[in-house]
Amino acid sequence: MFERIRRRLRELHRKDVGQDLIEYALITALFALMCSAALTPVAQALNNGVSKVGKKFKQHVDHGLHKGWYK
Repeated sequence: MFERIRRRLRELHRKDVGQDLIEYALITALFALMCSAALTPVAQALNNGVSKVGKKFKQHVDHGLHKGWYK
């Protein structure tokens, strides 16, 4: 199996098509890395926002339970 993969990679290396394929793979990997790096702060900001909303909601529910509004 590995020999077949090696042969195929050698064939692709000799042809221009293989070069284009490798370039596209590298560009795709770079793009995925950039997206991952850019989305990390966005995900953290969303997480913080949802946490704040959840805490406020819990405070209001706890306040209502204490006042006897919810039974």
